[in-house]
Amino acid sequence: MRTVLKRTSNTALKKTSSTAKPRVQPAVIERPGTWHLARTETERRLSDFEFGLERLAQAYYRWKAACLAAVCDVPLTGDDVAVLNVVRMGDEPKRLSEIAQLLNRVDVPNLQYATRKLVRSGLIETEGSSSRKETRYRATATGRSVTEAYAALRAATLPPMLEALDGWAAKTETTSVHLDLISSLYAQAAQVAITRRHQP
Repeated sequence: MRTVLKRTSNTALKKTSSTAKPRVQPAVIERPGTWHLARTETERRLSDFEFGLERLAQAYYRWKAACLAAVCDVPLTGDDVAVLNVVRMGDEPKRLSEIAQLLNRVDVPNLQYATRKLVRSGLIETEGSSSRKETRYRATATGRSVTEAYAALRAATLPPMLEALDGWAAKTETTSVHLDLISSLYAQAAQVAITRRHQP
Protein backbone atom coordinates (compact mmCIF):
# COMPACT_ATOMS: atom_id res chain seq x y z
CA MET A 1 0.00 0.00 0.00
CA ARG A 2 2.84 2.34 0.91
CA THR A 3 4.57 1.61 -2.42
CA VAL A 4 1.39 2.42 -4.33
CA LEU A 5 1.03 5.71 -2.47
CA LYS A 6 4.63 6.64 -3.21
CA ARG A 7 4.19 5.82 -6.89
CA THR A 8 1.02 7.88 -7.03
CA SER A 9 2.72 10.81 -5.33
CA ASN A 10 5.71 10.67 -7.70
CA THR A 11 3.41 10.59 -10.72
CA ALA A 12 1.49 13.59 -9.42
CA LEU A 13 4.72 15.52 -8.85
CA LYS A 14 5.86 14.86 -12.40
CA LYS A 15 2.59 16.20 -13.78
CA THR A 16 2.67 19.43 -11.74
CA SER A 17 5.52 21.70 -10.75
CA SER A 18 4.04 22.37 -7.32
CA THR A 19 2.51 20.26 -4.58
CA ALA A 20 -1.09 19.07 -4.93
CA LYS A 21 -3.67 21.69 -4.02
CA PRO A 22 -6.74 20.83 -1.94
CA ARG A 23 -10.16 21.27 -3.45
CA VAL A 24 -11.56 24.70 -2.75
CA GLN A 25 -14.22 24.67 -0.04
CA PRO A 26 -16.60 27.46 0.97
CA ALA A 27 -14.81 30.06 3.07
CA VAL A 28 -15.49 30.13 6.79
CA ILE A 29 -14.66 33.18 8.88
CA GLU A 30 -12.24 32.10 11.59
CA ARG A 31 -11.50 33.73 14.91
CA PRO A 32 -7.79 34.24 15.67
CA GLY A 33 -6.31 31.16 17.32
CA THR A 34 -9.16 28.82 16.38
CA TRP A 35 -8.52 25.25 15.28
CA HIS A 36 -9.23 24.27 11.66
CA LEU A 37 -11.71 21.61 12.84
CA ALA A 38 -13.51 23.93 15.25
CA ARG A 39 -14.08 27.20 13.40
CA THR A 40 -17.76 27.53 14.31
CA GLU A 41 -19.72 26.66 17.44
CA THR A 42 -21.22 23.59 15.75
CA GLU A 43 -17.79 22.43 14.60
CA ARG A 44 -16.42 22.98 18.11
CA ARG A 45 -19.14 20.82 19.61
CA LEU A 46 -18.53 18.16 16.97
CA SER A 47 -14.78 18.25 17.67
CA ASP A 48 -15.40 17.85 21.40
CA PHE A 49 -17.62 14.85 20.68
CA GLU A 50 -15.10 13.31 18.27
CA PHE A 51 -12.26 13.68 20.76
CA GLY A 52 -14.43 11.98 23.35
CA LEU A 53 -15.16 9.24 20.83
CA GLU A 54 -11.44 8.80 20.05
CA ARG A 55 -10.57 8.52 23.75
CA LEU A 56 -13.44 6.11 24.37
CA ALA A 57 -12.42 3.89 21.44
CA GLN A 58 -8.76 3.80 22.49
CA ALA A 59 -9.63 3.10 26.13
CA TYR A 60 -12.10 0.41 25.10
CA TYR A 61 -9.63 -1.45 22.89
CA ARG A 62 -6.86 -1.17 25.51
CA TRP A 63 -9.29 -2.60 28.07
CA LYS A 64 -10.13 -5.57 25.86
CA ALA A 65 -6.46 -6.35 25.25
CA ALA A 66 -5.69 -6.05 28.99
CA CYS A 67 -8.66 -8.20 29.99
CA LEU A 68 -7.66 -10.93 27.53
CA ALA A 69 -4.01 -10.77 28.63
CA ALA A 70 -5.13 -11.40 32.23
CA VAL A 71 -6.68 -14.76 31.29
CA CYS A 72 -4.57 -15.91 28.32
CA ASP A 73 -0.90 -15.89 27.39
CA VAL A 74 -1.56 -15.25 23.69
CA PRO A 75 -0.72 -11.60 22.88
CA LEU A 76 -3.78 -10.14 21.17
CA THR A 77 -4.82 -6.60 20.32
CA GLY A 78 -8.23 -5.14 21.11
CA ASP A 79 -9.19 -5.72 17.48
CA ASP A 80 -8.21 -9.39 17.73
CA VAL A 81 -10.28 -9.78 20.91
CA ALA A 82 -13.28 -8.21 19.15
CA VAL A 83 -13.02 -10.80 16.36
CA LEU A 84 -12.62 -13.64 18.86
CA ASN A 85 -15.70 -12.61 20.84
CA VAL A 86 -17.80 -12.19 17.69
CA VAL A 87 -16.75 -15.62 16.45
CA ARG A 88 -17.83 -17.04 19.83
CA MET A 89 -21.15 -15.09 19.78
CA GLY A 90 -24.05 -17.52 19.94
CA ASP A 91 -21.61 -20.42 19.51
CA GLU A 92 -22.44 -20.46 15.80
CA PRO A 93 -19.78 -20.64 13.06
CA LYS A 94 -19.50 -17.44 11.05
CA ARG A 95 -18.17 -16.45 7.64
CA LEU A 96 -15.65 -13.64 7.39
CA SER A 97 -18.34 -11.48 5.77
CA GLU A 98 -20.59 -12.01 8.80
CA ILE A 99 -17.81 -11.07 11.19
CA ALA A 100 -17.15 -7.92 9.16
CA GLN A 101 -20.84 -7.01 9.17
CA LEU A 102 -21.23 -7.52 12.92
CA LEU A 103 -18.18 -5.34 13.62
CA ASN A 104 -19.02 -2.78 10.91
CA ARG A 105 -15.60 -3.43 9.35
CA VAL A 106 -14.66 -3.02 5.69
CA ASP A 107 -10.92 -3.72 6.05
CA VAL A 108 -11.14 -7.34 4.94
CA PRO A 109 -7.34 -7.94 4.71
CA ASN A 110 -6.95 -6.92 8.38
CA LEU A 111 -9.82 -9.21 9.37
CA GLN A 112 -8.21 -12.06 7.44
CA TYR A 113 -4.96 -11.40 9.28
CA ALA A 114 -6.78 -11.43 12.63
CA THR A 115 -8.57 -14.71 11.89
CA ARG A 116 -5.32 -16.35 10.75
CA LYS A 117 -3.65 -15.16 13.95
CA LEU A 118 -6.49 -16.58 16.07
CA VAL A 119 -6.36 -19.89 14.17
CA ARG A 120 -2.58 -20.16 14.69
CA SER A 121 -3.04 -19.46 18.39
CA GLY A 122 -5.56 -22.31 18.66
CA LEU A 123 -8.44 -20.09 19.78
CA ILE A 124 -10.58 -20.53 16.67
CA GLU A 125 -10.71 -23.04 13.82
CA THR A 126 -12.14 -23.24 10.33
CA GLU A 127 -14.84 -25.49 9.02
CA GLY A 128 -16.72 -26.04 5.79
CA SER A 129 -15.72 -25.23 2.23
CA SER A 130 -12.15 -24.69 1.06
CA SER A 131 -13.40 -21.51 -0.60
CA ARG A 132 -12.29 -18.47 1.38
CA LYS A 133 -15.72 -16.86 1.07
CA GLU A 134 -17.52 -19.94 2.33
CA THR A 135 -15.10 -20.80 5.13
CA ARG A 136 -16.64 -20.50 8.57
CA TYR A 137 -14.85 -19.81 11.83
CA ARG A 138 -15.76 -21.20 15.23
CA ALA A 139 -14.18 -21.16 18.68
CA THR A 140 -12.12 -24.16 19.70
CA ALA A 141 -12.39 -25.73 23.16
CA THR A 142 -9.45 -23.55 24.19
CA GLY A 143 -11.13 -20.52 22.64
CA ARG A 144 -14.33 -21.19 24.55
CA SER A 145 -12.40 -21.59 27.80
CA VAL A 146 -10.52 -18.32 27.22
CA THR A 147 -13.64 -16.37 26.29
CA GLU A 148 -15.46 -17.72 29.34
CA ALA A 149 -12.60 -16.55 31.55
CA TYR A 150 -12.65 -13.18 29.75
CA ALA A 151 -16.40 -12.88 30.35
CA ALA A 152 -16.00 -13.73 34.04
CA LEU A 153 -13.29 -11.10 34.56
CA ARG A 154 -15.32 -8.54 32.61
CA ALA A 155 -18.38 -9.28 34.76
CA ALA A 156 -16.37 -8.85 37.95
CA THR A 157 -14.75 -5.62 36.80
CA LEU A 158 -16.95 -3.36 34.66
CA PRO A 159 -20.56 -3.86 35.86
CA PRO A 160 -19.83 -2.79 39.47
CA MET A 161 -18.15 0.38 38.18
CA LEU A 162 -21.01 1.17 35.82
CA GLU A 163 -23.68 0.48 38.43
CA ALA A 164 -22.01 3.04 40.67
CA LEU A 165 -22.67 5.74 38.06
CA ASP A 166 -25.83 7.72 38.73
CA GLY A 167 -28.58 6.92 36.23
CA TRP A 168 -26.31 4.78 34.02
CA ALA A 169 -28.82 1.93 33.60
CA ALA A 170 -31.62 4.28 32.53
CA LYS A 171 -29.39 6.03 30.00
CA THR A 172 -27.83 2.92 28.47
CA GLU A 173 -30.56 2.16 25.94
CA THR A 174 -30.80 5.79 24.80
CA THR A 175 -27.03 6.01 24.47
CA SER A 176 -26.93 2.81 22.39
CA VAL A 177 -29.61 4.14 20.04
CA HIS A 178 -27.74 7.43 19.67
CA LEU A 179 -24.45 5.64 18.96
CA ASP A 180 -26.10 3.54 16.24
CA LEU A 181 -27.63 6.68 14.74
CA ILE A 182 -24.33 8.56 14.80
CA SER A 183 -22.59 5.55 13.26
CA SER A 184 -25.05 5.64 10.35
CA LEU A 185 -24.53 9.41 9.97
CA TYR A 186 -20.76 8.94 9.68
CA ALA A 187 -21.33 6.21 7.09
CA GLN A 188 -23.59 8.55 5.13
CA ALA A 189 -21.05 11.38 5.43
CA ALA A 190 -18.33 9.05 4.09
CA GLN A 191 -20.46 8.33 1.02
CA VAL A 192 -20.95 12.07 0.46
CA ALA A 193 -17.19 12.62 0.79
CA ILE A 194 -16.44 9.87 -1.75
CA THR A 195 -18.99 11.34 -4.17
CA ARG A 196 -17.50 14.83 -3.71
CA ARG A 197 -14.06 13.47 -4.54
CA HIS A 198 -15.21 12.46 -8.00
CA GLN A 199 -16.95 15.72 -8.79
CA PRO A 200 -15.17 18.29 -10.98
